[in-house]
Amino acid sequence: MNKDINLLFQKDTLPHVFIFTGDDQVGRQKAKQKIVNNLDTRFNGIINHKFDSSVSPFVDFLERIITPSLFQETRLFSIAHAQTLSFKHHEQLSKLFVQDLPDEYIIIEYDMNKFTKKSKNGLFGNLDLKKIMKQFPEKCVIFQFNKPPDYKIADWLTTHVPLFFNRSISKECSEFLINMVGLELEKLYSELQKIDIYLPDKRAITKESILKISGVSRIKSPFELADALGKKNIIQVTEIIDSLFMTNFYAPPVIAIIFQHFWKLLKIRAFAKDNRAIINSFYKKQYAEKIKAAHTIGVETGLLLRTDPLNKAYPVIILSKIIDQAKKFTDNHIDTIFILLRDFDIGIKTGQ
Repeated sequence: MNKDINLLFQKDTLPHVFIFTGDDQVGRQKAKQKIVNNLDTRFNGIINHKFDSSVSPFVDFLERIITPSLFQETRLFSIAHAQTLSFKHHEQLSKLFVQDLPDEYIIIEYDMNKFTKKSKNGLFGNLDLKKIMKQFPEKCVIFQFNKPPDYKIADWLTTHVPLFFNRSISKECSEFLINMVGLELEKLYSELQKIDIYLPDKRAITKESILKISGVSRIKSPFELADALGKKNIIQVTEIIDSLFMTNFYAPPVIAIIFQHFWKLLKIRAFAKDNRAIINSFYKKQYAEKIKAAHTIGVETGLLLRTDPLNKAYPVIILSKIIDQAKKFTDNHIDTIFILLRDFDIGIKTGQ
């Protein structure tokens, strides 16, 4: 579990080795920059040194770390892609963890999620980090930044936004931001940075701030219009229509997208009539049972492929709330919608 960087720097003594792991590149860089900024502020400036194998051998870089600074300035040494280091280099690196380095700080980055003693260049294997941290807990701190699965991104945001931006966000607002922006972490970080600039310091992120920053400047899509119609959210429908008409609007493809959306709802309704037990399982509180039922519904109605992983059902079925949408309409309602779409489509194409 990641420690709060601000609390870490409120202590009198700091760890001298910061290890970053995981495949969440953006999160790692954000946290690393925060470490660098805090060190720079604390010591009124630091000297940065980055390891580059094309410039000097790794052993020379290590010697620079252990050689005292001539002018006693605070130095920061960074080692990226440490998982590519050889076994010998890992052994040499591990010796730094137990040495007294009063004016030197080291950042080590591993582009990996898991480390075992069996792995050739493993973090916990070659460095024997568990043993070192047990003996010298004040010398080293680990930050793990692994990309969460789609269904955990909202929870992930609620815990990581305070870490990166010194402000809070509720799970409800996290889900609202995801609905607005999508599940890609890079896009979420980008929008959060804009919101962070807009809000006063330490102010919580609200739906209003998300809508103002992330909603206004973005042109809505026909898929969002179909989704809003499925949710019977008339206010959102009118807002999306206004947004669509700000661009070169062409009706036929939009009509096709709306038809496809309600065709999905009709298929879900038809499946539910013959599979009431599976639909009931979908509304269970246990996530494992819910995701399994969602995947079955998605496969049987054509929303998912049989080869799709179980967790793909989260954005397609659970997060979209398409099952709830199907419950809001009767078969007759959907038939009427199809007739309206057909007549409107014919009217456009024939000039009526």
